[in-house]
Amino acid sequence: MKRHKVRLAFLFPALFALAGSALPVNAAGQTGPDTTAIVYKCDIKKMIAAPLWRSVKKSFAEADSVNADFMLIHMNTYGGQVDIADSMRTLILNYDIPVMVFIDNQAISAGALIAVSADSIYMRSGASIGAATVVDQSGQKMPDKYQSFMRGMMRATAESHGKKPVVKDGDTTWVWHRNPEIAQAMVDPSIILKGIVDTGQVLTLTTLEAIKYGFCEGEAETVEEVL
Repeated sequence: MKRHKVRLAFLFPALFALAGSALPVNAAGQTGPDTTAIVYKCDIKKMIAAPLWRSVKKSFAEADSVNADFMLIHMNTYGGQVDIADSMRTLILNYDIPVMVFIDNQAISAGALIAVSADSIYMRSGASIGAATVVDQSGQKMPDKYQSFMRGMMRATAESHGKKPVVKDGDTTWVWHRNPEIAQAMVDPSIILKGIVDTGQVLTLTTLEAIKYGFCEGEAETVEEVL
């Protein structure tokens, strides 16, 4: 299990300084050994392909070498190769420390898959996440077996974050932290979710919509605000 839930509370009112790609974060007004954390920042701001995959793997290895407490992915991408995105998704899901994603404009197509795999997502105002239908190099929709694969990955990635309790009128209901139906609606235009997406439309969420439907923990304009 990732070691993170307790120390997050100290980081939101944070003061920090940038040192290369490692961000040492000191919680305001706190003292003691657990009030400082290292956040390692990794950029995904290019087409998702082999060169970026090598860079991401190197960043995660460097985060390990400095004993980082959190990984922060600064993302702005229109997608790329699905197999490479799946490798990044698997790396994030299996990573020992919490991974945050800051969507600075776009997490489209394969970028949405990577973002949904993170423990927490923050989005800039005007940003969007979704539109994950698989297309070829000319932008044409690929056959259904490719869409089925992507639907399954999006659904499974959302499910990996489990459920959370919601208390209403004294009754507790367990609901998905990231709804798998919403995740696969980002791939399949035939999925109808009342009040969210109508038939014939692949789902893309704005920042406020992503917050409303549980695909974003909060709005932030800068890396500093995320921290």
